[in-house]
Amino acid sequence: MSDAAAALKAAREVQADTNSTDYFRLSEELFFKARQEYRYKNFARARKYANEARELAEKAEFLSIRGGAVRSSLSAPPADASNPPAVDSTPANPPTAPAEPAPPNS
Repeated sequence: MSDAAAALKAAREVQADTNSTDYFRLSEELFFKARQEYRYKNFARARKYANEARELAEKAEFLSIRGGAVRSSLSAPPADASNPPAVDSTPANPPTAPAEPAPPNS
């Protein structure tokens, strides 16, 4: 079930819900059926539906990427070159003066 959920999430990140609607929609339906069967303790059916949902979600993701979609969660935010981050010029651990030696005992 978690593999199917992860596959659906990955497919959403590449806009498979709009780029590959048939595979994505069917994957969501099968995942819904898998959750229902799991609630009814029909674990074999739940596993079957979850595996089919994962396969279709992966196919929808692949087709969406092949169509030119870009994964939104892995894209780096644009760097703002006109406003660089502030840099503190003071050192983190400033050097300290050595302690004066104690006078010798005579």
